[in-house]
This record gives sequence, C-alpha cells and structure tokens, in this order.
Amino acid sequence: MEQQAGSLGERVKLDIGGHRFTTSRTTLCARESMLATMFSGRHQIATDEDGYTFIDRDGRNFHHILNFLRTGEIMLPETEAARRELLAEADFYQFTALLEI
Repeated sequence: MEQQAGSLGERVKLDIGGHRFTTSRTTLCARESMLATMFSGRHQIATDEDGYTFIDRDGRNFHHILNFLRTGEIMLPETEAARRELLAEADFYQFTALLEI
C-alpha cells in the first residue's frame, strides 16, 4: 500500500526497525533531512496494512532524533557507544544540524 503525504499536521506512523513511533509531518519536516524529503508531500510513501512506514534501521535511538526535531535540542545518550550509534543515525537521516552538535 502507498499513500501520498497529506497535510503538515497529519499524523505519521513510523516503524523503525520494529520500534513504532507516531509523530506529525510538521515534526518530520522541521529540519532539513532525509525524513523531511520523504514526508514533504512530493513522494509516495509505502505503508503496511496498519499504516506504518517501515525504515530498516535500529530504532533504539530514534526517540533522540524525534526529540531533536520537536525541540531543536539533543539529549545525548550517556554511553560513548550509544553516542556513536546516534551519530550514525544522524548521518543516515542526513541531519546536518545534528551532526554539527
């Protein structure tokens, strides 16, 4: 199933490597990134039968990405390994602003 991205306030359901998140298009498009491009409304977005868009990444740190989009601030994980994982995710999603922090 595919759907065209709708209004900015529309809820978006994401399945990031088995971790499920719900947010808005406004949040996903808040900063320049791959997510903003995906959900800009210019592309068809594949969803599963429950309406989730699957992204084949480890979802353990994705809440940091969402919080960054929501607030513009980042709460870095406590361990160095988790910080490296978050950096890899920021690179994958093309968050230049987050990479600079």
